[in-house]
Amino acid sequence: MTHRREFLAQLGVLATALTVDAEEMRASPVHGASSWDTSWIDKLATAQYRAVFNASDFADGAAMDYAATFLDHFHEVHATRDQQTRPVIVFRRLGTAMAFNDATWDRYAIGEDAKIEDPATHAPAKRNVFWKASEGASPASTATKLETLHQRGVISLVCNVALSNWARRAAESAHRDVTEVTTEVRANLIPGAILVPSGIYALIRAQNAGCAWMPGT
Repeated sequence: MTHRREFLAQLGVLATALTVDAEEMRASPVHGASSWDTSWIDKLATAQYRAVFNASDFADGAAMDYAATFLDHFHEVHATRDQQTRPVIVFRRLGTAMAFNDATWDRYAIGEDAKIEDPATHAPAKRNVFWKASEGASPASTATKLETLHQRGVISLVCNVALSNWARRAAESAHRDVTEVTTEVRANLIPGAILVPSGIYALIRAQNAGCAWMPGT
């Protein structure tokens, strides 16, 4: 009976995980094949070493730390230039808001809801603390921010399904039109971020293009 209870418990955990991922796989608004920006795939082809990081949670910005480590250690060991190493970060599920700009973080109190502190104020973040470091921050802190990483060639992809689900919840909370909020959030991604049909699509397509898969949380 003990083994049977353990087995049923494992099934329950698996069912919960499948339910969460099923929400991401749910059909997003129909787009023509030409409406999605796939230029990032061509950029991967020009790099000798490639990796994709699954940023499915905030995790204190671990995905950016890992991407910076990938760039730095390949340079240290193989004397590569940034152009030869291409990290991709896929922002999905709970990590999607890391790809929203400061205006969206401020308007929807993302820092307060996610309990993320701004190191400059020690209060709930009213800006995207993962985008850039505060003025006077140490070089080590600046090196792992998305603005810096984009300058080094990092590709940021944003799951449209997760974004749409986030916008729907935000609209319901603010008693606003869902379509209006979704359009607003899509227009307020961090500079350089690319919207993709889903995080699952992005992770698989990046691996098809030669990326090694790495967790980002």
